[in-house]
Amino acid sequence: MSPETVPAVASPTGSLPRTGVDVVLADGVRAATVGGSPPVVALVFLSLVLATVLSVYLAVRLYRGYRAGGGRGMLLLGVGLVLLTTVPMLLRLALSNVGVVETVWQETIATACQLVGLVVILEVIHDRR
Repeated sequence: MSPETVPAVASPTGSLPRTGVDVVLADGVRAATVGGSPPVVALVFLSLVLATVLSVYLAVRLYRGYRAGGGRGMLLLGVGLVLLTTVPMLLRLALSNVGVVETVWQETIATACQLVGLVVILEVIHDRR
């Protein structure tokens, strides 16, 4: 199966290979993936879900440690980790489904959230109280 070509707007070659793959599911519904084969796309999606679940689990553990007698640093560390891991993933997912927000702004917003998370974590590390 040779890839179809689609016209490129700003490509020096004039066309780009289509990377989408059509799949017919067991119930007859047609699904399409863009960016690779369906198993690869499913693996990437499952990896993102697993990373989100693990980061939420870590944040819950840090919050429980804070409630059990940890200091302000433990709470801020949890907030920083959530801003560094969970929130950017959720922002990318949510913003990619909003047609109004351009891709550049989606990445800028998610990266800014990660930067805030890193600053909060650095504050905890360098706090000498």
